Amino acid sequence: MRCLRKPGVHFVAIGIALFALARSWDGPLRATPRPMVVITAERLAQARAQLRPATASEPAADEHGLVERAVDEEILYREALARGLGRNDPSVHWRLAEKMRFLVEGGNATAPTTDDEFYRKAIALGLDRDDPIVRGILVRQMRLLLKRTANEAMPAEAELQAYLDRHHDEYVTPARLSFWHVFLATDRRGGGAEADAHALLARLRDGAISPPAAIRLGDVFAPGARLHGQSAHELTRAFGTEFAQTILAVEPGTWAGPLRSAYGLHLVMIDAKQPAEMAPLAAVRSRVVAQLLEERREARLATALRALRVKYAIRVDAPAEGHG
Repeated sequence: MRCLRKPGVHFVAIGIALFALARSWDGPLRATPRPMVVITAERLAQARAQLRPATASEPAADEHGLVERAVDEEILYREALARGLGRNDPSVHWRLAEKMRFLVEGGNATAPTTDDEFYRKAIALGLDRDDPIVRGILVRQMRLLLKRTANEAMPAEAELQAYLDRHHDEYVTPARLSFWHVFLATDRRGGGAEADAHALLARLRDGAISPPAAIRLGDVFAPGARLHGQSAHELTRAFGTEFAQTILAVEPGTWAGPLRSAYGLHLVMIDAKQPAEMAPLAAVRSRVVAQLLEERREARLATALRALRVKYAIRVDAPAEGHG
C-alpha cells in the first residue's frame, strides 16, 4: 500500500490513462451536423406558378419572399412529421388510405381490406412523404400549433384603441352619396347624345324642374334613377371609375354633368353627402379583438420559425437559366 502513495506511481497511472484516451479518440470532437433544407430551382418554379398574379395589373411575387416562404414550408413540414401531427388527422388518414387503395386495385389477395390497414400500409411505404395534399395539411397544422398559446389574455381597452389607431384606414366608414340622375343612352341617340345632354342640363339649371320630372326627360335606366348611400366602391362597380371619380367632386344641390359611364351620359344632382368618418371602437370592437389576436398569433409564428431555422442548414439552388 505504501507504493501507491509514491509520486512516481501516480505519474505512471496518469500516463496509462492518457495513452488509453488517446487510442480511443480518433480526432477532434465533431458537432452533430444540422439537417439540410434544399430549395431546388424546380421547387421555386412551382412556388412562383402558385403565386402568379391573377391579372396583368397585379405585381409579380417577390423573389426573396418566395424563397423565404419555401424554406418556412419545408421546415414546418419536417417539424410536423417529427411531431406526428398527421397520425390522428382524418383528412390525412383518408387521403393516404385512398392513395394506397388506388395502388393495389386489381384483386390482390394480400391487399389491405380496411381503411386502417390501407393507411398503415401507405405510411410503411412512405406515401405521405411526397404527397402535396398531405404536405399542405401538415404545414397548416404546424402553423396553427406554433401560433397557439395557453391561457392567452384578452387585449386591454388601451391596447384595442392603439390597434384601431394604427389601422385607421381599415376602419374608416367611406363617404356616401345619394343622388338623382337623368340618363341619356348613347346607343340610342348616337352622335347627338352629347348635344342633347348639354341642352337638357341648361334647362334643368334654369328651370324649376323637380328631379322626378327631370327623369322623364331622359331615357330609361334599368337600375333606377334615384340611388341612395353609394360609396366610391359601389359607384365604380356600377358605373365605372371615371363616373365615380367625377361625381365624388360634385357639389350637392345642383345639376352637374354630363358624366360618362359604360352605359351613356348622365346628368346628376346630389341631394345627400355623408363624409367619411372613423368608426368608434365600440362599433368595431369584435373585429378589432379578432384582428389583434391574429396579429399576436402571427408574431408568435414568426418568432417560432426564426428559432426553428437555427436547427437547419439551408441551401437555395440558383434558378434555371432563362428564367425571367
